[in-house]
Amino acid sequence: MSAQGTGFTEKTFTFFEELAAHNDRDWFRAHRDVFDQYVDEPFVALLEEVTARLADTDVPLRGGSATTFRMNRDVRFSPDKSPYTTSRSGLLTPSGTKTEDGGLVYVQLSADGGLLAGGLYKPPTARLDPLRRSMVEDPDRFTAVVDDLAAAGLELERSDAVRTMPRGYAEHADHPLADHLRLRQLVVMRPLPRSTWLDDTVTDRVTAFAQDVSPLLRIVTLR
Repeated sequence: MSAQGTGFTEKTFTFFEELAAHNDRDWFRAHRDVFDQYVDEPFVALLEEVTARLADTDVPLRGGSATTFRMNRDVRFSPDKSPYTTSRSGLLTPSGTKTEDGGLVYVQLSADGGLLAGGLYKPPTARLDPLRRSMVEDPDRFTAVVDDLAAAGLELERSDAVRTMPRGYAEHADHPLADHLRLRQLVVMRPLPRSTWLDDTVTDRVTAFAQDVSPLLRIVTLR
């Protein structure tokens, strides 16, 4: 049974499971109508509905068809020549486009359910450095953000942290936020189980996540 107003059904997840087993252009073309009806159209509608819900909040992020990522993979430099990614993903951003260098929310739908991510993803050093300086100069502000995230059950991802203090910050090895200074991205994540897509909660979950992550989005946008 589909979720009320979403269009996601068991066929959504069956599509991804079968795509993983038959990842070729002929199979995808033969099942394009299933993709359109049970994956693409409801996914875009989800981004649009969340956009409407956030419009009058303090985090008016926007998304829709223009902020989704292509299913086609870039296989030029990959040993895996499978032509399609096995997930549907898109963004909610301040501008409603994918060309953002500030905070955003990422939504992913896949065979096991999917995930939400928010913050600043793998920025160049020149973009990350002002944030590190802000941590050093005003630790209380960043600590307040970390506390707000923790209250929402969120924690900054540490899997991509550098092992030693980044260049220019060696003297801050004993700083209260030294562990955060070593982060190469400022991102939090939350899983989206299959059940949230199949009942009437996925739109609520995405909207709530955007609001929960808003303190981080504001600080990574240097506001």
